[in-house]
Amino acid sequence: MQRYKYLDVARGIGLMLVIISHSSGLSSYLINFYIPLFFVLSGYVYKPGRSYAENVSRKAKRLLIPYFGYSALLFAFYALTGRSAEEMKLSLFGIFYSRFCLYPAAAEENVYLFTIANGAMWYLTAFFVAGLLYHLVVDRCLKSRGFLVGCLVLLAVVTMAFSFLPVLLPWSIDLIGAGVFFMLAGTMLGRARFFEKRWNVPLILGVLAGYVVLSTVNPGINMSLREYGAYGALSVPLFLAIGIGGSMLCIWLGKLIETLAAGRALAYIGQHTILLLSLHIFGLEMFERIAGRFMDPHALTGAGFAAYHAVRVIVVVCGLLILGKLIDLVKVKIGSGMKKEA
Repeated sequence: MQRYKYLDVARGIGLMLVIISHSSGLSSYLINFYIPLFFVLSGYVYKPGRSYAENVSRKAKRLLIPYFGYSALLFAFYALTGRSAEEMKLSLFGIFYSRFCLYPAAAEENVYLFTIANGAMWYLTAFFVAGLLYHLVVDRCLKSRGFLVGCLVLLAVVTMAFSFLPVLLPWSIDLIGAGVFFMLAGTMLGRARFFEKRWNVPLILGVLAGYVVLSTVNPGINMSLREYGAYGALSVPLFLAIGIGGSMLCIWLGKLIETLAAGRALAYIGQHTILLLSLHIFGLEMFERIAGRFMDPHALTGAGFAAYHAVRVIVVVCGLLILGKLIDLVKVKIGSGMKKEA
């Protein structure tokens, strides 16, 4: 991964955009790609050689253990802070269903399932499910261009078909087509060592122009809620192009700043993806609770609003990175103790 430090930078940029958007909101031009980005990055660094079982096992350990572990901690916290039994039952169902809500956002009445500051954790199970299919087809796609093209077309069609469902499926099964599409796109970019080539300014400007135009004509993207834009199922091809184009721009930006202090900081953030994705909403909520004792954050405007959310995001990110460091130290001590006993 040392050779691909700019990918960590891009991942850090994506994470910061996620956290800022959950704190204060962001322009759609800055959020339309940040979930596809993580799928693209995963595909970019894929290396063949492991068996299907090995790949699935690695993903389960990396994604599902943190998902259920952090979910259990959040569930215990909210159970101990006065939530009713009915609320906690719904939250427990939400953990196992692993979806923010039961119906698409356009539904008149909805059932919200992620009610214990775990709203961003759907990504972990969605990524795991996408990985189950991705690892079935990726090696064949690398060997056969025809098979690759067929897969991409089929994945787009499946994504369009799932968009008609009246409910959001558990573990984001209905997002599997889009997730694998982005992962395969990343793999093809990686095979071509696309971002290690010399800078192509006209290409970069072309991708930027295309991204802006498509984002303008296809507003309303929210992948977690299966919203692909303004045209229903017909938005899917536009969404896929927006996700890939935005991811490419973010990776180019990561490569541009990877040697700067900001790039190094973002790379460090990008190396703690799961922790930050899992717990940043909880951190933002706790910060607002504390700040609310001294002020009314919702009454802030202008510079005061910007300053409050800047401090909120910085404190939460730094706090979670410190927590991550402590967790790493505990893991090392536990590992050392087990070796001594052995």
